[in-house]
Amino acid sequence: MTKTVYQELIVPELDAGDAGDAIRQFGARFLAGGFVRDTFVAAVLEREEKYPTGLQLDGMALAMPHTSGEHVRRPAVGVAKLKKPVIFGHMGDEETKVEAEMLLMMAIQDPDAQVDLLRKVMGVFTNQEALAEFKAAGDFEALYAAATKYLG
Repeated sequence: MTKTVYQELIVPELDAGDAGDAIRQFGARFLAGGFVRDTFVAAVLEREEKYPTGLQLDGMALAMPHTSGEHVRRPAVGVAKLKKPVIFGHMGDEETKVEAEMLLMMAIQDPDAQVDLLRKVMGVFTNQEALAEFKAAGDFEALYAAATKYLG
């Protein structure tokens, strides 16, 4: 599988006012790096309204905003730890809210071709050791190390 974690998409302290702000700020990094088209952020925001991506895990809440492949130039996964949690709707239950502490934003061109990436991302959610490493990562180096270790 090709590389999907890039240094410019690792943010140890994203200071966002709400979920939309977090998506806009983080999405701007994907755009600046040439990973996505200029339609990406708006498409992620629109999708998040209809299909929330927040997850409450054991000891941590996160969100994994993404959208369809037509807005993506090349596949990538970004990891941002939020300076303070922001509210996202819970995946599969939009009435439930989660206070996301971390974002795993995905730029996926072809979901069929990216099965390995999706498996790795989902694996982080069920791996207590991985979650603990992401949660404990207090600076860029530690967050980048965890992202490359678990997400490639």
